[in-house]
Amino acid sequence: MVKVKGIITSGIGVGKKYVSMHIYNEILASILKAEPFKGTLNISLNDLSVDDLISNCVPNVVNDVYFNGSTYGGFYYWYCRIVDTRNKTSEDAVVLRPFRTKNPKNVVEIISSKYLRESLMLRDGDEVLLEFTCK
Repeated sequence: MVKVKGIITSGIGVGKKYVSMHIYNEILASILKAEPFKGTLNISLNDLSVDDLISNCVPNVVNDVYFNGSTYGGFYYWYCRIVDTRNKTSEDAVVLRPFRTKNPKNVVEIISSKYLRESLMLRDGDEVLLEFTCK
């Protein structure tokens, strides 16, 4: 298990667009074993880049997806537990890092069947702990 602290940050709404797309929604529902919430939670990892994370915790991989004549980017993913360090509440989730993201190298996206900002009472700037389940 790898544990990494991070800070909640706002995204630009692109995660919601992709989670809502039929092809990605099916893939993510299969990974989560539940219907995903239509959006992602962005976390800026403290002192760790995604490349470092990949080296320390081998990710699962979804390769590029071909659907209706178009190619959609794949992504790395890890199962995790997200812990709100303030009130010690937590939720199971999945950490994603799309291949074609425009996010900085230390930002990951979290998906869950729940609206994590609400269920964990999170706001931008809050610190969380991600407990990654590694292969």
